[in-house]
Amino acid sequence: MQNGRFYIEHSGEVPGFTAENIVFPEDSAAIVALTNQDAASAAGAIANAISRILFTSEDKLADSRTAQAKTIFEGLQRGTIDRSLLTPNANFYFSEQALKDFQASLASLGAPTGFVQTRTTLRGGMTYRNYRVTFPNRTIRVWTFETPEGKLEQYQVAPIR
Repeated sequence: MQNGRFYIEHSGEVPGFTAENIVFPEDSAAIVALTNQDAASAAGAIANAISRILFTSEDKLADSRTAQAKTIFEGLQRGTIDRSLLTPNANFYFSEQALKDFQASLASLGAPTGFVQTRTTLRGGMTYRNYRVTFPNRTIRVWTFETPEGKLEQYQVAPIR
């Protein structure tokens, strides 16, 4: 794990050349750094610096929205939701039956061991946020669409394939 992200890494060297390859499969991202050096750590340093830039977010609300998304998830595991956080459309979607269905499918996962925002972008006038939620034996994805007023239009949960 690197900054809350799963990664696969491999480095190597031959005379006059070093390489670093870092793949973030859950984020569909890869970084490759090649240098003309012998026995130096520059390729790794460059690749790691790029990964910090690649995944740095200017989202000033990231921490509070991640906490909110986690709280909502934990509520869904219990079959409840804070309706004040939702738009009328989202409130309609989260019927009593939908809440029972979420509870039935999520409660057995137990408490998340990680809840990390992996992406944020603007889409359709709303802020899209993607989260990776980890458990001891499973990883799932949560994503939200937030209106400019701060209400959630969508809160979705799916397995990572």
